[in-house]
Amino acid sequence: MATLEQARTHFEAGQFAKARDTALEGLGSAPDDVDLLRIAGRAGVETGADDSVAQLSKVTELQPDSAAAWRDLGDALAAEGRTEEAGDAFRKVLEIEPDDEVAITALGHAAYQAGDRSGAVTMLEQVAERGSMTTAAISLVDMYRALGQGDEALAAAQRVAAADPDEPLYALDVAELALEAGKADEAMDAFGRLRQLVDLPEHEVAALQGLVKTELARDRPKEALELARQASAIDTVGRSTGVLAHLEADLGVDSSPEDAVARGQSTAFLQAIQAPPSRQEAEKLIDATLADLRRSLGGEDRG
Repeated sequence: MATLEQARTHFEAGQFAKARDTALEGLGSAPDDVDLLRIAGRAGVETGADDSVAQLSKVTELQPDSAAAWRDLGDALAAEGRTEEAGDAFRKVLEIEPDDEVAITALGHAAYQAGDRSGAVTMLEQVAERGSMTTAAISLVDMYRALGQGDEALAAAQRVAAADPDEPLYALDVAELALEAGKADEAMDAFGRLRQLVDLPEHEVAALQGLVKTELARDRPKEALELARQASAIDTVGRSTGVLAHLEADLGVDSSPEDAVARGQSTAFLQAIQAPPSRQEAEKLIDATLADLRRSLGGEDRG
């Protein structure tokens, strides 16, 4: 198998170290081969090699009119934290291909990191308005949220969730934003969908707690109590204990130790009913559980 073909096969298989080594071997006898340089540089970005920028810079010298070459260089510079230089590379991409969505998205992220949130939103809207389901559309959810533009954030989240209805993180976005916007019916639907999408008991507990919080927002404590009991029944780490204790106390449910034991409640619950949390404290417990769910779904890695 020819060296280039072998390097490309490794790269496409996600074997970046092998792809880089193979490409470097080929460059020993063909130092100006742009295809080998691109594979070595792109694989180097994935493996954290310190010569990726040099290799991809050489590609732009050999192919100055290639948008792909400048895009690769921008990615390599961004990976090294060289944001300003990366921006220059992506602006070069747009000189060649003005509608390049990857470059526009990258510049939007760079603007956001530089503190220009409104500028970032403007750039990302250019991509999202085309109906493209790229990182631009996903990032807009977080950026609108950071700007306090709740309605815009919810609309963006709805578009993303509609495009990928099987992704639980997007359902969580819609649920939380709808609840923040006072749209309880929509939040109920989204938390219900989230419950169907997750496959771990602790994740279902979080979805149920989201439903509890929504029912509280609708002033339906009895329905909230039933959901809290469902959560408690599958909760192996006790995250529902305080919420359930608050609801039983609020509704005047007989929570004597004897009755609690008869219902199979934990020792932690027996302690909680002695001094049940306030509603504010119970909602903080729910928020903490939902934040943990977001982290486990990768929500803190977006941007």
